[in-house]
Amino acid sequence: MALGKTIVATLVTSAAVISLVPGAAAHEPTRFRACTVQAPGSCFSRGAAFVYGDRVVIRGKVEPRHAGHVARVLRRDPGSADWVVVGTVTVSDRGTMRFAWRTTRRDAVQDAPYLFRFRIPGHGVSDRTEAFVLFGE
Repeated sequence: MALGKTIVATLVTSAAVISLVPGAAAHEPTRFRACTVQAPGSCFSRGAAFVYGDRVVIRGKVEPRHAGHVARVLRRDPGSADWVVVGTVTVSDRGTMRFAWRTTRRDAVQDAPYLFRFRIPGHGVSDRTEAFVLFGE
């Protein structure tokens, strides 16, 4: 009987500790945004355009804040139906994320955008944002 009480006490204590750990339980964001920085202070979900060689910056914000969680950065290349993980970022204390991508000539596609979004495994995915990479010629 003493063993049974010990097991129950251990389970109750473990459940109490887990419930105190922030982010221990999977919860979906009420708001999860992504945007592309066109110029300092601006952020667009559509129509941001860059010339190859530029640095494309993708920002995200999640509410409630998932501080310390690691978000995957997903990109869908022009003409593709597949989302590919191109990096990871840690969510800040304010619930923000930032990812930078240095483009090359090989990335330039005149007529279709790259699509980006953030995913926090077990919690949710942001809306998508787009970035055109142009030849500039």
